[in-house]
Amino acid sequence: MRLKSSIFLWVSLATILPLTALTLGITAYSERVYLKNIDNDIYINMRNIAKELDFRLAYEREVILSLANSPAMKQFSPVLEAAAEGDLHTQYFEEVDKLNTFLAGFQHSVPGLDTVRVLDIDGHTLIKVRFGKQIPAYFEGIFDLPLAEEELVDDVFLNWMRQLKANKLVYGNLPLSKRDYVSGKELSIMNSIVPVSFDNKTIIGFLTARALGDQFDHILESLPRTNNLKLSVAEFNPDSPQRHGIVLYSDELQIKFSQPLNPDIKLSKTIGDGAWGKFQTQRFGLFINKTKNRRYYFQEFYPYNNQLVSWIIMLELDNNNIAAPFQRIRFGLLAVAGLALAISLMLANIGAKNIAKPITLFANLLKRYADGESDFSKKPVKGADELKQLDQSFHYLIDTLEQTKKERDSAETMMLQNAKLASIGQMAAGIGHELNNPLNNILSYATLIERDLPKENSELTQDIQGLRNEAHRAEKIIQGILNFARQVPPEYMDFDLHVWLQDTILLAQTQAQKFNIKLTLNENLDLPVYGDRNQLQQVLVNLLMNAIQASKENDEIIIRTHTENKQILITVSDQGSGIDDANIDKLFDPFFTTKNIGEGSGLGLSISIGIMQFHNGDLTLKNNHRGGVDAIMQLPLKIKY
Repeated sequence: MRLKSSIFLWVSLATILPLTALTLGITAYSERVYLKNIDNDIYINMRNIAKELDFRLAYEREVILSLANSPAMKQFSPVLEAAAEGDLHTQYFEEVDKLNTFLAGFQHSVPGLDTVRVLDIDGHTLIKVRFGKQIPAYFEGIFDLPLAEEELVDDVFLNWMRQLKANKLVYGNLPLSKRDYVSGKELSIMNSIVPVSFDNKTIIGFLTARALGDQFDHILESLPRTNNLKLSVAEFNPDSPQRHGIVLYSDELQIKFSQPLNPDIKLSKTIGDGAWGKFQTQRFGLFINKTKNRRYYFQEFYPYNNQLVSWIIMLELDNNNIAAPFQRIRFGLLAVAGLALAISLMLANIGAKNIAKPITLFANLLKRYADGESDFSKKPVKGADELKQLDQSFHYLIDTLEQTKKERDSAETMMLQNAKLASIGQMAAGIGHELNNPLNNILSYATLIERDLPKENSELTQDIQGLRNEAHRAEKIIQGILNFARQVPPEYMDFDLHVWLQDTILLAQTQAQKFNIKLTLNENLDLPVYGDRNQLQQVLVNLLMNAIQASKENDEIIIRTHTENKQILITVSDQGSGIDDANIDKLFDPFFTTKNIGEGSGLGLSISIGIMQFHNGDLTLKNNHRGGVDAIMQLPLKIKY
């Protein structure tokens, strides 16, 4: 997986997706809590609606009871008593006109009542006032009483009224009110019936009144409709199939209490049989129609004190109205999540460039290093501190490996040199012993020959002396070879560095003066040295002699001393011609020399580096800025072996 994709995945899994899931979960939880609060508020609203309707009905009952016990009705009581006896009161017409006038004025002052009737004990309508207008008495009764409506011929209803308690308001549907229907359609609210009695014993007639329903409409219309609620009121009347479930009021269908009822509009048809079936069994609660995505809150209300008829108050809520703001929130969250994902992808690209680019560079550098390249420039890396640390660690790794490689190569070279020296030493020892005997014989024979030569023969004497000199030179060479082969262990002791330097330089001073070469000592310390004084002196003398032989007349050879990394460094610096690159690896090989024939054996440096190694030191040669060579002896500071 590419780094960009990994960063994108990490950011998504670690932040965006959990936050989005958490936010959506909180939104869903908030929606449930909000919906629960709405449920509670709607239940409270339904109870308030029931209270408002009950208060209005109670008010109308009080008004109608007050009207039944009013002075005008009491003044009209003799007419009712006479009618109960089957007689016509002498002042019948005058009293009827007075009560008609009173009732018409009463309707004008107390709105909301549709029709007010005054019935005799037989249920005949003596007075009828509708909407503040008197209805003339066009009908003639059995006892020659002028009636405002035709005679009542419903004995069952008449017997029911006669059994009512005096001055107690009840509700019922008057058979005589058929003439109040418009096109044969009934009104929503039943008639209020009060048996009139002024001694609370004998009923002399009945006062009936029916509310128009406009006040109920006004109450329901004035109630707030939060969340676009739809209010409906239906009659629950199982004893009357025609009225059972009929809609009395509906916001959605625009049906009012004050309008005539339409028997074809039933609540079961508008909300479905499922919800209507739950209403009939539960009477209070909530029904959720998943098909229509609607919620129906319902409560039963009893408007009539003597009837089993009730009203179903129903509030209808569209779930889409509730879910809409939360849906917008979800869409917003998804949009934010999408934007966040896009930003994350962009940041992943930027992060990949800032992170992957240095990592790719490091990978290429590692590959190049594995392929053998080791020279890398240390350019500053931009970005996080970790990347800078990675760059530093990489270069530290390269430097460490290169240093280790150099030390390994040096150790291998030293091992090869030691092996070469050991093998050559063994060979040289054998050769030296074999050559010593013939040389001794040559010297002996040269002495004998010289004794027998005539003194006057000078030329022959010189030849013999030359022979002896060459034999001695060969003897010295062989002795050097033997010394190289033996590699005598050093005898360690403490000696003063300053004195040792002075003594050693003095040994080479004569040879330097011979070629007019100046030896200069620059020492910055006076330290005790622990080692073999003679062997170390042999090394320094060898270096001085090499420097003198490599120098030209009037050159200067500088001997310097200083300490570095717990090492004493003694440097012999000349102004000669330096070392050719081709000869650098051969300097310490036995018998290798750049001097003229007869001027050196090629064993000096080989013996010298062996001595330095016995002292846990080293000997290095390198070209210097003066054109010559710096020969450096390295000794540890006062370390005992």
